[in-house]
Amino acid sequence: MTTYKQAATAIAWVIFFHILGMIALYSWYPYYDVPMHFGGGVAMAVLALALWDNNVINVNLVSKKKWPQLVFYTLCVLGFVALVGIGWEWGEFLLDQLATVRQQWGLAQTSVADTLADLFFDLLGAMCVILWRKL
Repeated sequence: MTTYKQAATAIAWVIFFHILGMIALYSWYPYYDVPMHFGGGVAMAVLALALWDNNVINVNLVSKKKWPQLVFYTLCVLGFVALVGIGWEWGEFLLDQLATVRQQWGLAQTSVADTLADLFFDLLGAMCVILWRKL
């Protein structure tokens, strides 16, 4: 069973490494956002599992087989992580549109390919958590 304490710990680690990235690592290592999005996907999947374990009592599907419930569970967790990832990308877009001109920061979103890669690594991190949990 995943707890909110585990989710808060995972989120705190991602925030810590994001702050390190903002201080220097994003400029020193251009692909630093790849492990950050992977870690963000892991943290959000742990949060989704905590929400699931503490709020969803029983999900009984019509099938007596186990795989439909596993598919539903996986889609719910991946959907939650995707929703958070899309929200993050919107935040980066708004930051680029509103603050970059005034603050002379670099762009948070350099291309559509970067945005899609970010979402891919969010979901990859979530899939690793799901596989870890179910194996």
